[in-house]
Amino acid sequence: MRCSYCQCEIIRNLTVKELLFPFSISSQRCYLCQEKFAQITSLACPTCAKPGWTSMCDECQQWQQRYPYYDFCHQALFSYDEAFKEWIYQYKFLGDFRLRKTFITEIQHYFSHKKDWIVCSVPLSEKRFFQRGFNQVEAFLQAAGIKTQKLLVKKLNNAPQSEKSRQERLAAPQAFRATENMTKIKNQKVLLVDDVYTTGRTLFHAAEILQTYQPKVLHTFSLAR
Repeated sequence: MRCSYCQCEIIRNLTVKELLFPFSISSQRCYLCQEKFAQITSLACPTCAKPGWTSMCDECQQWQQRYPYYDFCHQALFSYDEAFKEWIYQYKFLGDFRLRKTFITEIQHYFSHKKDWIVCSVPLSEKRFFQRGFNQVEAFLQAAGIKTQKLLVKKLNNAPQSEKSRQERLAAPQAFRATENMTKIKNQKVLLVDDVYTTGRTLFHAAEILQTYQPKVLHTFSLAR
């Protein structure tokens, strides 16, 4: 078995289940790579999981004013620190497709509590998809065995969010439109998934479209915040 991040060999004793059912062995990180990433603890904004807050953060208060009828709830697994930025750079921008398996264990654990939810990943524009060769969000969900539905299409090919300032991100125009599948979400629980939550602009734009089709509940999720 090799580390799902650094690809170094992991030597450990297998469980009885793993010996009997080798296909059950899931990807995992070595000890050094495990220690690199800071998981978000209870000390975080209850609305968006921004680390270091015990009540609604200032950013969420601003979003609440802009979307007063949206019962916003975002969850994330890891802090968007230097270690995570390095991982996302290798995976997303250098195109190391192997890294889609880096967080399988944590993703599967989180989604074990979302079995009756419709899962939708944030889409890429056609141009960005052909440049990258894969949708990084769809890829890590598929690697973890999470089924998704295509509810959104990205109609604009904007510059990557990483190349924009915070103000430029917040001022970005609506980039999404609904697909024909959107009629399925009325009165259903929907989970919208992205890789990273920074300003929240992308997720709020996507949620704005989803909300018009009257889901029972709409929450959002990202690997990092």
